[in-house]
Amino acid sequence: MRKTIKIGASVILLIVAAGLGVLIWWLVTRGDGDEPYTVIQLEGPGYGSSPYSAAYTRINNVGEVFWWFYPSLAFAPLTRPLVVWLDGVTGVPPSLLANLGMIGPHDINLQTRTNSWVNSCSLLFIDAPVGTGFSTPLDNSTIPKTVDENVEHLLTVLESFYSVNVAYRGAPLYIFGQADGAKSAAALAIKLNELKQARTESDIEPINIQGIAIGNGIISPATVMQRLGFYLDELGYLNDNGRSAIEALAQETNTLVNSGNFEEAFDNFLSLGTFVNENAGAVAVDLKYIVDKLTRESLQNTDLFGQRSYIDRIFIKNSFDYMNSVVAQALGITSSVSYDANRDAVIEAARSSFMKPFTNQIEYILQNTTLHITIYNGNLDAVSNTPGQLDWVENLQWNGQNEFRNSDRNTLVVERLIEGYFRATPRLKFFWVNAAGQSAPLDNPAAMLRFLPMMIGIE
Repeated sequence: MRKTIKIGASVILLIVAAGLGVLIWWLVTRGDGDEPYTVIQLEGPGYGSSPYSAAYTRINNVGEVFWWFYPSLAFAPLTRPLVVWLDGVTGVPPSLLANLGMIGPHDINLQTRTNSWVNSCSLLFIDAPVGTGFSTPLDNSTIPKTVDENVEHLLTVLESFYSVNVAYRGAPLYIFGQADGAKSAAALAIKLNELKQARTESDIEPINIQGIAIGNGIISPATVMQRLGFYLDELGYLNDNGRSAIEALAQETNTLVNSGNFEEAFDNFLSLGTFVNENAGAVAVDLKYIVDKLTRESLQNTDLFGQRSYIDRIFIKNSFDYMNSVVAQALGITSSVSYDANRDAVIEAARSSFMKPFTNQIEYILQNTTLHITIYNGNLDAVSNTPGQLDWVENLQWNGQNEFRNSDRNTLVVERLIEGYFRATPRLKFFWVNAAGQSAPLDNPAAMLRFLPMMIGIE
Protein backbone atom coordinates (compact mmCIF):
# COMPACT_ATOMS: atom_id res chain seq x y z
CA MET A 1 0.00 0.00 0.00
CA ARG A 2 1.23 3.51 -0.79
CA LYS A 3 -0.10 6.70 0.76
CA THR A 4 -0.18 10.16 -0.79
CA ILE A 5 -0.08 13.43 1.13
CA LYS A 6 0.84 16.79 -0.38
CA ILE A 7 2.62 19.43 1.67
CA GLY A 8 4.10 22.80 0.82
CA ALA A 9 7.43 23.22 -0.90
CA SER A 10 8.90 24.96 2.14
CA VAL A 11 7.99 22.23 4.60
CA ILE A 12 9.55 18.81 5.05
CA LEU A 13 7.52 16.57 7.30
CA LEU A 14 9.44 13.80 9.06
CA ILE A 15 7.55 11.17 11.01
CA VAL A 16 9.96 9.11 13.06
CA ALA A 17 8.57 5.74 14.07
CA ALA A 18 10.34 3.67 16.72
CA GLY A 19 10.53 -0.10 16.78
CA LEU A 20 12.30 -2.76 14.77
CA GLY A 21 10.77 -3.49 11.39
CA VAL A 22 8.64 -0.33 11.31
CA LEU A 23 9.44 1.86 8.31
CA ILE A 24 9.40 5.63 8.30
CA TRP A 25 7.36 7.23 5.55
CA TRP A 26 6.80 10.73 4.32
CA LEU A 27 5.93 12.57 1.18
CA VAL A 28 7.36 15.78 -0.20
CA THR A 29 5.92 17.74 -3.10
CA ARG A 30 8.09 20.29 -4.90
CA GLY A 31 6.89 23.06 -7.18
CA ASP A 32 3.93 25.39 -7.42
CA GLY A 33 0.73 24.31 -9.14
CA ASP A 34 2.11 21.81 -11.62
CA GLU A 35 4.45 19.98 -9.26
CA PRO A 36 7.41 18.36 -11.05
CA TYR A 37 7.62 15.47 -8.61
CA THR A 38 6.27 13.88 -5.46
CA VAL A 39 8.30 11.64 -3.17
CA ILE A 40 6.33 8.64 -1.95
CA GLN A 41 8.20 6.95 0.87
CA LEU A 42 7.14 3.33 1.23
CA GLU A 43 6.06 1.60 4.40
CA GLY A 44 5.85 -2.12 5.00
CA PRO A 45 6.92 -4.88 7.39
CA GLY A 46 10.54 -4.34 6.39
CA TYR A 47 13.24 -6.20 4.46
CA GLY A 48 16.38 -7.32 6.28
CA SER A 49 18.12 -5.85 9.29
CA SER A 50 20.22 -3.15 7.61
CA PRO A 51 18.87 0.44 7.79
CA TYR A 52 17.32 1.62 4.52
CA SER A 53 14.65 3.75 2.94
CA ALA A 54 12.71 2.85 -0.20
CA ALA A 55 10.58 5.25 -2.18
CA TYR A 56 9.00 6.25 -5.45
CA THR A 57 9.62 9.56 -7.16
CA ARG A 58 6.40 10.32 -9.00
CA ILE A 59 7.44 12.50 -11.95
CA ASN A 60 4.68 14.62 -13.38
CA ASN A 61 3.43 13.25 -16.74
CA VAL A 62 6.06 10.48 -16.73
CA GLY A 63 5.41 7.84 -14.07
CA GLU A 64 6.96 6.58 -10.87
CA VAL A 65 10.68 5.77 -10.48
CA PHE A 66 11.64 3.40 -7.66
CA TRP A 67 14.74 3.89 -5.54
CA TRP A 68 16.23 2.00 -2.59
CA PHE A 69 18.77 3.70 -0.34
CA TYR A 70 21.16 2.16 2.19
CA PRO A 71 23.24 4.55 4.35
CA SER A 72 26.79 3.40 4.87
CA LEU A 73 27.52 1.29 7.94
CA ALA A 74 31.01 2.80 8.15
CA PHE A 75 32.00 5.40 10.73
CA ALA A 76 30.67 8.90 9.94
CA PRO A 77 28.36 7.73 7.11
CA LEU A 78 27.50 11.28 6.00
CA THR A 79 31.10 11.78 4.92
CA ARG A 80 31.39 8.47 3.08
CA PRO A 81 30.96 8.34 -0.72
CA LEU A 82 27.48 7.76 -2.11
CA VAL A 83 27.34 5.25 -4.97
CA VAL A 84 24.37 5.52 -7.33
CA TRP A 85 23.86 2.31 -9.31
CA LEU A 86 22.23 2.35 -12.75
CA ASP A 87 21.57 -0.41 -15.24
CA GLY A 88 19.96 -0.08 -18.62
CA VAL A 89 17.67 -1.33 -21.34
CA THR A 90 18.94 -4.90 -21.68
CA GLY A 91 19.98 -5.57 -18.08
CA VAL A 92 18.50 -6.83 -14.82
CA PRO A 93 17.15 -4.02 -12.58
CA PRO A 94 19.46 -2.73 -9.81
CA SER A 95 16.90 -3.47 -7.09
CA LEU A 96 17.43 -7.16 -7.85
CA LEU A 97 20.83 -7.83 -9.41
CA ALA A 98 23.06 -5.08 -7.99
CA ASN A 99 21.35 -4.92 -4.60
CA LEU A 100 20.38 -8.48 -3.70
CA GLY A 101 22.81 -10.21 -6.02
CA MET A 102 26.04 -8.24 -5.82
CA ILE A 103 26.78 -5.42 -3.40
CA GLY A 104 23.80 -4.72 -1.12
CA PRO A 105 23.82 -5.56 2.62
CA HIS A 106 21.72 -8.72 2.18
CA ASP A 107 21.59 -11.50 -0.37
CA ILE A 108 18.35 -12.83 -1.81
CA ASN A 109 18.06 -15.27 1.11
CA LEU A 110 18.20 -12.32 3.53
CA GLN A 111 21.60 -13.41 4.80
CA THR A 112 24.01 -10.62 5.73
CA ARG A 113 26.58 -10.07 2.98
CA THR A 114 29.91 -9.70 4.76
CA ASN A 115 31.56 -8.16 1.69
CA SER A 116 28.79 -5.66 0.98
CA TRP A 117 29.88 -2.28 -0.32
CA VAL A 118 27.66 -0.64 2.31
CA ASN A 119 30.53 -1.23 4.74
CA SER A 120 32.50 1.38 2.78
CA CYS A 121 29.93 3.68 1.19
CA SER A 122 26.24 4.51 0.96
CA LEU A 123 24.26 2.85 -1.84
CA LEU A 124 21.39 4.20 -3.92
CA PHE A 125 19.82 1.74 -6.38
CA ILE A 126 17.55 3.31 -9.01
CA ASP A 127 15.33 1.22 -11.29
CA ALA A 128 15.72 3.22 -14.50
CA PRO A 129 14.70 3.80 -17.22
CA VAL A 130 11.11 4.11 -16.04
CA GLY A 131 9.43 0.86 -17.02
CA THR A 132 12.17 -1.36 -15.57
CA GLY A 133 12.11 -3.10 -12.20
CA PHE A 134 9.58 -1.60 -9.82
CA SER A 135 9.45 1.66 -11.83
CA THR A 136 6.23 2.16 -13.75
CA PRO A 137 5.47 4.53 -16.64
CA LEU A 138 2.24 6.48 -16.98
CA ASP A 139 1.94 4.63 -20.27
CA ASN A 140 4.40 3.31 -22.83
CA SER A 141 4.68 6.71 -24.50
CA THR A 142 6.41 8.13 -21.39
CA ILE A 143 9.22 5.56 -21.45
CA PRO A 144 12.41 7.43 -22.47
CA LYS A 145 13.59 6.94 -26.03
CA THR A 146 17.00 8.54 -25.56
CA VAL A 147 19.73 8.79 -22.94
CA ASP A 148 18.96 12.49 -22.53
CA GLU A 149 15.33 11.77 -21.65
CA ASN A 150 16.38 9.16 -19.11
CA VAL A 151 18.88 11.58 -17.60
CA GLU A 152 16.20 14.24 -17.16
CA HIS A 153 14.21 11.70 -15.15
CA LEU A 154 17.29 10.74 -13.14
CA LEU A 155 18.01 14.39 -12.32
CA THR A 156 14.51 14.66 -10.90
CA VAL A 157 14.96 11.44 -8.92
CA LEU A 158 18.23 12.69 -7.42
CA GLU A 159 16.69 16.05 -6.55
CA SER A 160 13.84 14.20 -4.83
CA PHE A 161 16.29 11.90 -3.02
CA TYR A 162 18.26 14.83 -1.62
CA SER A 163 15.07 16.66 -0.64
CA VAL A 164 14.43 13.96 1.98
CA ASN A 165 18.11 13.12 2.61
CA VAL A 166 19.50 16.64 2.86
CA ALA A 167 22.39 15.59 5.09
CA TYR A 168 23.85 13.46 2.27
CA ARG A 169 24.01 16.31 -0.22
CA GLY A 170 27.67 16.98 0.51
CA ALA A 171 28.76 13.33 0.33
CA PRO A 172 31.10 12.56 -2.60
CA LEU A 173 28.89 11.13 -5.37
CA TYR A 174 29.99 8.39 -7.77
CA ILE A 175 27.64 7.08 -10.46
CA PHE A 176 28.09 3.45 -11.51
CA GLY A 177 26.64 2.47 -14.87
CA GLN A 178 26.31 -1.21 -15.77
CA ALA A 179 26.16 -2.19 -19.48
CA ASP A 180 24.22 0.52 -21.38
CA GLY A 181 23.51 2.16 -18.02
CA ALA A 182 27.05 3.50 -18.49
CA LYS A 183 25.76 6.01 -21.03
CA SER A 184 23.25 7.38 -18.54
CA ALA A 185 25.95 7.49 -15.87
CA ALA A 186 28.22 9.59 -18.09
CA ALA A 187 25.47 11.92 -19.29
CA LEU A 188 24.13 12.37 -15.75
CA ALA A 189 27.61 13.19 -14.45
CA ILE A 190 28.03 15.86 -17.13
CA LYS A 191 24.71 17.46 -16.16
CA LEU A 192 25.49 17.35 -12.45
CA ASN A 193 28.92 18.84 -13.04
CA GLU A 194 27.36 21.70 -15.01
CA LEU A 195 24.90 22.34 -12.18
CA LYS A 196 27.74 22.16 -9.67
CA GLN A 197 29.66 24.86 -11.56
CA ALA A 198 26.57 27.03 -11.95
CA ARG A 199 25.76 26.88 -8.25
CA THR A 200 29.18 27.90 -6.95
CA GLU A 201 27.87 31.46 -6.57
CA SER A 202 24.51 30.48 -5.01
CA ASP A 203 23.45 29.57 -1.50
CA ILE A 204 22.34 26.09 -2.59
CA GLU A 205 24.91 23.43 -1.82
CA PRO A 206 25.66 21.66 -5.13
CA ILE A 207 25.56 17.90 -5.47
CA ASN A 208 29.12 16.75 -4.87
CA ILE A 209 29.68 14.74 -8.07
CA GLN A 210 33.19 13.25 -8.19
CA GLY A 211 33.19 10.60 -10.89
CA ILE A 212 31.70 7.64 -12.70
CA ALA A 213 32.42 3.95 -13.05
CA ILE A 214 31.60 1.97 -16.20
CA GLY A 215 31.00 -1.74 -15.72
CA ASN A 216 31.19 -3.86 -18.90
CA GLY A 217 29.91 -0.72 -20.51
CA ILE A 218 28.01 -0.48 -23.76
CA ILE A 219 29.63 2.78 -24.83
CA SER A 220 30.62 1.96 -28.42
CA PRO A 221 28.88 -1.36 -29.10
CA ALA A 222 29.59 -1.53 -32.84
CA THR A 223 33.32 -1.06 -32.13
CA VAL A 224 33.32 -3.84 -29.54
CA MET A 225 31.38 -6.18 -31.86
CA GLN A 226 34.24 -6.06 -34.34
CA ARG A 227 36.46 -7.94 -31.90
CA LEU A 228 33.86 -10.61 -31.03
CA GLY A 229 34.94 -13.00 -33.79
CA PHE A 230 38.57 -12.73 -32.72
CA TYR A 231 37.64 -13.22 -29.05
CA LEU A 232 35.54 -16.37 -29.61
CA ASP A 233 37.91 -17.82 -32.18
CA GLU A 234 40.90 -17.52 -29.86
CA LEU A 235 38.91 -19.40 -27.20
CA GLY A 236 38.15 -22.20 -29.66
CA TYR A 237 34.37 -21.79 -29.73
CA LEU A 238 33.90 -21.32 -33.49
CA ASN A 239 33.93 -23.56 -36.53
CA ASP A 240 36.09 -22.92 -39.61
CA ASN A 241 33.88 -20.15 -40.99
CA GLY A 242 32.58 -18.83 -37.67
CA ARG A 243 35.00 -15.96 -37.24
CA SER A 244 34.47 -14.60 -40.75
CA ALA A 245 30.66 -14.87 -40.32
CA ILE A 246 30.73 -12.89 -37.06
CA GLU A 247 33.13 -10.32 -38.49
CA ALA A 248 30.83 -9.83 -41.49
CA LEU A 249 27.87 -9.19 -39.15
CA ALA A 250 29.99 -6.81 -37.09
CA GLN A 251 31.12 -4.90 -40.17
CA GLU A 252 27.53 -4.66 -41.39
CA THR A 253 26.48 -3.35 -37.97
CA ASN A 254 29.28 -0.80 -37.92
CA THR A 255 28.27 0.42 -41.39
CA LEU A 256 24.66 0.78 -40.23
CA VAL A 257 25.77 2.83 -37.21
CA ASN A 258 28.00 5.08 -39.34
CA SER A 259 25.07 5.72 -41.71
CA GLY A 260 22.69 6.50 -38.83
CA ASN A 261 20.56 3.35 -39.24
CA PHE A 262 20.54 2.68 -35.50
CA GLU A 263 17.37 0.58 -35.37
CA GLU A 264 18.63 -2.07 -37.78
CA ALA A 265 22.01 -2.02 -36.03
CA PHE A 266 20.22 -2.64 -32.72
CA ASP A 267 18.43 -5.63 -34.23
CA ASN A 268 21.82 -7.06 -35.23
CA PHE A 269 23.12 -6.51 -31.72
CA LEU A 270 20.16 -8.29 -30.13
CA SER A 271 20.61 -11.21 -32.51
CA LEU A 272 24.20 -11.90 -31.41
CA GLY A 273 23.43 -14.87 -29.17
CA THR A 274 21.36 -16.63 -31.79
CA PHE A 275 23.74 -15.73 -34.62
CA VAL A 276 26.87 -17.01 -32.83
CA ASN A 277 25.24 -20.29 -31.86
CA GLU A 278 23.45 -20.96 -35.16
CA ASN A 279 25.78 -19.44 -37.77
CA ALA A 280 29.26 -19.69 -36.28
CA GLY A 281 29.36 -23.20 -34.84
CA ALA A 282 29.39 -22.30 -31.15
CA VAL A 283 26.17 -24.33 -30.46
CA ALA A 284 25.51 -23.33 -26.82
CA VAL A 285 27.65 -20.38 -25.70
CA ASP A 286 26.47 -17.88 -23.10
CA LEU A 287 27.84 -14.59 -24.41
CA LYS A 288 27.50 -12.80 -21.08
CA TYR A 289 29.46 -15.45 -19.14
CA ILE A 290 31.50 -17.38 -21.65
CA VAL A 291 32.35 -20.40 -19.48
CA ASP A 292 28.77 -21.06 -18.37
CA LYS A 293 27.65 -24.52 -19.46
CA LEU A 294 24.41 -24.43 -21.45
CA THR A 295 22.17 -26.97 -23.13
CA ARG A 296 20.76 -26.85 -26.63
CA GLU A 297 17.33 -26.37 -25.08
CA SER A 298 18.50 -23.20 -23.33
CA LEU A 299 18.96 -21.60 -26.74
CA GLN A 300 15.19 -21.44 -27.04
CA ASN A 301 15.18 -18.91 -24.19
CA THR A 302 14.32 -15.50 -25.60
CA ASP A 303 15.79 -13.71 -22.57
CA LEU A 304 18.36 -11.15 -23.74
CA PHE A 305 21.79 -12.79 -23.54
CA GLY A 306 20.40 -15.18 -20.91
CA GLN A 307 20.68 -12.69 -18.05
CA ARG A 308 17.42 -13.49 -16.32
CA SER A 309 17.92 -17.25 -16.62
CA TYR A 310 21.49 -16.84 -15.33
CA ILE A 311 20.42 -15.12 -12.11
CA ASP A 312 17.57 -17.63 -11.71
CA ARG A 313 20.20 -20.38 -11.66
CA ILE A 314 22.60 -18.74 -9.24
CA PHE A 315 20.16 -16.91 -6.94
CA ILE A 316 16.79 -18.51 -6.65
CA LYS A 317 14.45 -19.93 -9.26
CA ASN A 318 11.88 -17.44 -10.51
CA SER A 319 13.70 -14.49 -8.97
CA PHE A 320 11.33 -11.98 -10.59
CA ASP A 321 8.40 -13.70 -8.90
CA TYR A 322 10.33 -13.37 -5.64
CA MET A 323 10.53 -9.61 -6.17
CA ASN A 324 6.73 -9.50 -6.57
CA SER A 325 5.76 -11.90 -3.80
CA VAL A 326 8.38 -11.18 -1.12
CA VAL A 327 10.24 -7.91 -1.71
CA ALA A 328 7.26 -5.86 -2.87
CA GLN A 329 5.19 -6.91 0.12
CA ALA A 330 8.07 -6.27 2.52
CA LEU A 331 8.56 -2.74 1.17
CA GLY A 332 4.86 -1.92 0.94
CA ILE A 333 4.59 -1.76 -2.87
CA THR A 334 1.07 -2.18 -4.16
CA SER A 335 0.15 -5.50 -5.77
CA SER A 336 -0.80 -3.66 -8.98
CA VAL A 337 2.92 -3.26 -9.76
CA SER A 338 4.42 -6.26 -11.58
CA TYR A 339 8.20 -6.38 -11.49
CA ASP A 340 9.87 -5.45 -14.79
CA ALA A 341 6.58 -5.90 -16.63
CA ASN A 342 7.32 -3.14 -19.16
CA ARG A 343 10.75 -4.40 -20.29
CA ASP A 344 9.65 -5.15 -23.86
CA ALA A 345 8.32 -1.62 -24.22
CA VAL A 346 11.58 -0.21 -22.79
CA ILE A 347 13.60 -2.14 -25.35
CA GLU A 348 11.35 -1.00 -28.18
CA ALA A 349 11.64 2.62 -27.06
CA ALA A 350 15.45 2.41 -27.15
CA ARG A 351 15.77 0.98 -30.67
CA SER A 352 16.56 4.33 -32.27
CA SER A 353 19.26 5.37 -29.80
CA PHE A 354 20.84 2.30 -28.18
CA MET A 355 23.64 1.81 -30.73
CA LYS A 356 24.76 5.44 -30.86
CA PRO A 357 28.40 5.61 -29.71
CA PHE A 358 29.06 7.59 -26.55
CA THR A 359 32.82 8.03 -26.71
CA ASN A 360 32.49 11.79 -27.33
CA GLN A 361 30.84 12.21 -23.94
CA ILE A 362 33.60 10.21 -22.24
CA GLU A 363 36.17 12.43 -23.94
CA TYR A 364 34.24 15.52 -22.84
CA ILE A 365 34.38 14.43 -19.20
CA LEU A 366 38.13 13.78 -19.40
CA GLN A 367 38.92 16.95 -21.31
CA ASN A 368 36.54 19.50 -19.77
CA THR A 369 35.91 18.44 -16.17
CA THR A 370 37.87 17.22 -13.17
CA LEU A 371 35.69 14.12 -12.76
CA HIS A 372 37.27 10.69 -12.47
CA ILE A 373 36.41 7.75 -14.74
CA THR A 374 36.87 4.09 -13.88
CA ILE A 375 36.23 1.37 -16.45
CA TYR A 376 36.11 -2.27 -15.38
CA ASN A 377 35.46 -5.31 -17.53
CA GLY A 378 34.95 -9.00 -16.83
CA ASN A 379 37.21 -11.06 -19.07
CA LEU A 380 34.48 -13.71 -19.65
CA ASP A 381 31.95 -11.31 -21.18
CA ALA A 382 31.81 -11.76 -24.95
CA VAL A 383 29.21 -9.07 -25.65
CA SER A 384 31.36 -6.37 -24.05
CA ASN A 385 34.58 -8.25 -24.70
CA THR A 386 37.72 -6.71 -23.23
CA PRO A 387 39.70 -6.47 -26.52
CA GLY A 388 36.83 -4.47 -28.02
CA GLN A 389 36.53 -2.26 -24.95
CA LEU A 390 40.22 -1.45 -25.10
CA ASP A 391 39.86 -0.47 -28.77
CA TRP A 392 37.72 2.55 -27.92
CA VAL A 393 39.37 3.30 -24.56
CA GLU A 394 42.86 3.46 -26.03
CA ASN A 395 41.67 5.72 -28.86
CA LEU A 396 40.05 8.37 -26.69
CA GLN A 397 41.22 11.88 -27.51
CA TRP A 398 42.18 13.84 -24.39
CA ASN A 399 45.28 15.42 -22.94
CA GLY A 400 46.05 12.55 -20.56
CA GLN A 401 45.83 9.76 -23.10
CA ASN A 402 49.58 9.27 -23.56
CA GLU A 403 50.05 9.04 -19.80
CA PHE A 404 47.31 6.40 -19.64
CA ARG A 405 48.71 4.36 -22.52
CA ASN A 406 52.21 4.42 -21.09
CA SER A 407 51.22 3.60 -17.51
CA ASP A 408 52.15 0.21 -16.08
CA ARG A 409 49.61 -2.60 -15.91
CA ASN A 410 49.64 -3.86 -12.33
CA THR A 411 48.49 -7.18 -10.92
CA LEU A 412 45.72 -7.42 -8.34
CA VAL A 413 46.38 -10.19 -5.82
CA VAL A 414 43.81 -11.16 -3.18
CA GLU A 415 44.82 -13.88 -0.72
CA ARG A 416 47.58 -15.03 -3.09
CA LEU A 417 45.18 -15.35 -6.03
CA ILE A 418 45.51 -13.17 -9.14
CA GLU A 419 42.03 -11.65 -9.40
CA GLY A 420 42.76 -9.13 -12.13
CA TYR A 421 44.93 -6.30 -13.40
CA PHE A 422 44.71 -2.53 -13.49
CA ARG A 423 46.14 0.51 -15.19
CA ALA A 424 45.63 3.74 -13.29
CA THR A 425 46.27 7.43 -13.88
CA PRO A 426 44.81 10.27 -11.80
CA ARG A 427 41.80 10.73 -14.12
CA LEU A 428 41.30 7.38 -15.85
CA LYS A 429 41.53 3.82 -14.56
CA PHE A 430 40.93 0.51 -16.32
CA PHE A 431 40.42 -2.76 -14.43
CA TRP A 432 40.65 -6.22 -15.97
CA VAL A 433 38.55 -8.55 -13.77
CA ASN A 434 39.45 -12.23 -13.96
CA ALA A 435 36.87 -15.05 -13.82
CA ALA A 436 34.03 -12.57 -14.33
CA GLY A 437 31.40 -12.12 -17.01
CA GLN A 438 29.10 -9.18 -17.60
CA SER A 439 28.34 -8.71 -13.89
CA ALA A 440 31.82 -8.49 -12.40
CA PRO A 441 30.79 -7.80 -8.77
CA LEU A 442 28.62 -10.93 -8.93
CA ASP A 443 31.18 -13.24 -10.51
CA ASN A 444 34.28 -11.96 -8.71
CA PRO A 445 33.29 -10.03 -5.57
CA ALA A 446 36.79 -10.31 -4.07
CA ALA A 447 38.38 -8.43 -6.97
CA MET A 448 35.70 -5.74 -7.08
CA LEU A 449 35.81 -5.19 -3.32
CA ARG A 450 39.57 -4.67 -3.56
CA PHE A 451 39.14 -2.31 -6.53
CA LEU A 452 36.38 -0.33 -4.78
CA PRO A 453 38.61 2.09 -2.81
CA MET A 454 40.38 3.12 -6.02
CA MET A 455 37.04 3.66 -7.76
CA ILE A 456 35.49 5.91 -5.09
CA GLY A 457 38.53 7.75 -3.78
CA ILE A 458 38.96 6.16 -0.36
CA GLU A 459 42.42 4.64 -0.94
